Amino acid sequence: MKKLLVLAAVLLVSACGVKPTPVVAAGPAPTLRNPAADGRGGDLILYFVLDGRVAPVTRSTGATASVTTALTALLDGPTSAESSDGYVTVLPPESGPIALAPGGPTVINLSFPLKQLTPIATNQLVCTALAALAAEGSYVDGGAITLSGSDVQLPSQTCQAF
Repeated sequence: MKKLLVLAAVLLVSACGVKPTPVVAAGPAPTLRNPAADGRGGDLILYFVLDGRVAPVTRSTGATASVTTALTALLDGPTSAESSDGYVTVLPPESGPIALAPGGPTVINLSFPLKQLTPIATNQLVCTALAALAAEGSYVDGGAITLSGSDVQLPSQTCQAF
């Protein structure tokens, strides 16, 4: 009887109640880096969709790493090599003038409608723009930008790459 009591006490003390769980995949981490100190001739970081998630793709270019350059490249879609690696875009193929509004909060003006974009498509634009601004060495107030399209101006958003 004493052995049974000791065994029960040991089992109670040793059991913490936490059940083991498997590793939960969260996808690649968002990447922001300054590829060239002066913002020229460096890499562009574009955010495409891989396995249903927004993921960064680094593309080498000799062009100036600006917001308009990055967003234009994003709207052109993935290269054939990026496509063969599984990257896609959910952005419309249309493009037009892209402009960064001067001053105050960071507003990027796009020439196409934004209401019909999915959250993933909007996130592709936001993450790519934030990466380009970081490459330029530009400070973004609160880490959020505002997208303004031909139909609506969206609330300020941060990159939600996951």
